[in-house]
Amino acid sequence: MTTLNAGLEALRDLVAEQPLVKRYSNTITSLVGLAINVIWVLVSLGVDVPEQTTVGVAVAIQVLATIGVRLTPNGVTEKQVAEIEEYVGRHRAED
Repeated sequence: MTTLNAGLEALRDLVAEQPLVKRYSNTITSLVGLAINVIWVLVSLGVDVPEQTTVGVAVAIQVLATIGVRLTPNGVTEKQVAEIEEYVGRHRAED
């Protein structure tokens, strides 16, 4: 049981030490994709671009943003540590 507590403590330390950018990297990636998409739509509305091109590029930007989220390593969050503690607590009670 001491090893488990040490593991949870190590996770808490990791959460405390990692920068916010690491902890919220997927959120940041999503927001960057959204910003690029909004900029594209605003620019395309001001320029004579066919509607199909506007939609096609917007969809491509969104697909790339989704791939970016998938490939971006996310940090450890407080919620994950709490979920692990809850899961371990339930399984300890069964033993």
